[in-house]
Amino acid sequence: LMDRGVTGQLETLYPALSPMLWTSIATGKRPYKHGIHGFSEPDPDGRGVRPITNQSRTTKALWNILQHHDQQSIVVGWWPSHPAEPIDGVMVSNQYHRALSSEKQRGWPLSPGTIHPPRLRAPLAKLRFHPGELLPDHILPFVPKAAEIDQKKDKRLRPLAKTLAECISVNAAATALIQNEPWDFMGVYFDAIDHFSHLFMKYHPPRRDWVSEEDFELYQGVVAGAYRFHDMMLEALLSLVDDDTTVMLISDHGFHPDHLRPREIPSEPAGPAAEHSHFGIFVMAGPNVDRNREVHGASLLDITPRALQIFELTSGEDMEGRVVE
Repeated sequence: LMDRGVTGQLETLYPALSPMLWTSIATGKRPYKHGIHGFSEPDPDGRGVRPITNQSRTTKALWNILQHHDQQSIVVGWWPSHPAEPIDGVMVSNQYHRALSSEKQRGWPLSPGTIHPPRLRAPLAKLRFHPGELLPDHILPFVPKAAEIDQKKDKRLRPLAKTLAECISVNAAATALIQNEPWDFMGVYFDAIDHFSHLFMKYHPPRRDWVSEEDFELYQGVVAGAYRFHDMMLEALLSLVDDDTTVMLISDHGFHPDHLRPREIPSEPAGPAAEHSHFGIFVMAGPNVDRNREVHGASLLDITPRALQIFELTSGEDMEGRVVE
């Protein structure tokens, strides 16, 4: 993908809170304009807070703009996208792949408002992969010595399994929809590399002096395994589109794999953002895109303006991003 397109770093925004950042990516606007500021929002009755939903978003996202121009969209797992919007196309919300328990209980029902249109609710529910369905062969590529772990004392395999299963569910929905539903634009959000990195980047080589040799031996390959697994899913998605399709691969921030890895995480809701680096990645390939060169100075805010140009549409005057040439 890099050889047949352009690559570069993608500057993030601060604070680097993923729901805020992915809404900026989808709108070309900063939080004070789009309304999503973090991981939580006020309850409708004003008496407390709840996990963030898309109901706090106060401006159109890319798929809403495209709908005004008779373009159909498929959006899978975008954060936040719950409850699913009634767009012209398919919306699979960020609650689709969540498994609240490691046990597959009572048929694992979908949360209300997860799928639009409703006709796809039943078939997409069947495609989800529950952590309880994972076998040792699914775990061993990430932790080859998993059998040596006393899971009563060491609980780290459980969030690894949960992240892996949720990632498989997102990929299953995306590959099914890309083949069976009409679309002009498709946006898929995978959160697995983020979760794998928050959980296991501390063990990534080279070993830091505050990481025990035992932990390092067990978990040093998890992050590299996560990237290899994502390469496999990317290959599957790319095999389902033709050369006339423009592909953008982006991340909302990066991680520190080196000496900048923090030893301690602040004890606050946004504390894990201390592990983020200031730049994500940007890869783009397709018609009218240069081959095998770097671009410089791109920001999260530039993604929607660039996507609109692909559809021969101009950016909104209130968008703060620009078209990256």
